[in-house]
Amino acid sequence: MSNGINRGGLRLLTLGEINLARTLYAFSIRYNEVWIHRSSYLPFNMQANNVAMAPNGEIYFQEGVYEPDFSQPHVKNDRIGGQHIFLHEMMHVWQHQRGMMVRTRGAFSWAVDYNYELNKPNLMDYGIENQACIVSDYWLLKTYGFGNRNDLYRLKNYDPSEPTLKLIARYQKVLGSFPH
Repeated sequence: MSNGINRGGLRLLTLGEINLARTLYAFSIRYNEVWIHRSSYLPFNMQANNVAMAPNGEIYFQEGVYEPDFSQPHVKNDRIGGQHIFLHEMMHVWQHQRGMMVRTRGAFSWAVDYNYELNKPNLMDYGIENQACIVSDYWLLKTYGFGNRNDLYRLKNYDPSEPTLKLIARYQKVLGSFPH
């Protein structure tokens, strides 16, 4: 048992997770409505062990990525990776709470390229998976930098010689007034 739930159980966000999410989403998410499941969303446990999904405003973490508190994760001894995946999935919660058809669009996410370029004028010009990648990658860049974390970020054609502040400005241009 971990954080009061066994496999197959669910819980609300921890205070630490809410505070982590607020660094990116401010007060634009109804955090009290977000449930974390320690199980597969898909029937017959078909969700891969290292996959998280948030098709309906709730997040389903399989055993390979579940954490009792994503503000203090231990996923494969990778705190940053655990927080990054949590914030990616929180973007799908944000999308769902704004009426976007996350479940319908997510049904085809296996066929979608999660990689993106910062070449569109607005975050809403990207698909739902690209939006989640852009937002969580922006958090990663601002909080830790990209460094050698190419296992996490999905930005195509990333040039490590580009000054971090310039890259942050490129993200902010796409993000506009997000999250409001």
